[in-house]
Amino acid sequence: MEDILAAFPDRETFDRYWEENYVPVTYEDVKEAFEDFVTSAGGHIFLSDYEEGGCISKEDFKDNLSQEAQFAFQDGLTEVFYDKNPDLYETAFAIFEEAQMSGNQDVNVAVTFHETFNRLYAEFLDRLFEEKGSIWQR
Repeated sequence: MEDILAAFPDRETFDRYWEENYVPVTYEDVKEAFEDFVTSAGGHIFLSDYEEGGCISKEDFKDNLSQEAQFAFQDGLTEVFYDKNPDLYETAFAIFEEAQMSGNQDVNVAVTFHETFNRLYAEFLDRLFEEKGSIWQR
């Protein structure tokens, strides 16, 4: 396999590749998976002490999701992201792996991938709350 860090020696090179190839992921792409999880969990997607407190708010609900909910939402986004951007996903992951194996953990050439994924994750959870939040309001 070609040395991935040689192909993408810096963030600017990866960002150009990203701009040329990224297919946007929207909330509509993950909505069904997110809502199906909420439904299957009966709306109980939070840490138990947070949920029992009855103060579920948009401002802090993301910080109080159960581990199962976090994994389900991240997996849903990952699956859609990969379906729409398989080459970008695999390239970013290979860069990360190569940096880890070579001891260059500080080299994050593919930071745009991580920033986009994290931004989408937060944005999509906000949308979920906007659309389903009434089930948690008392």
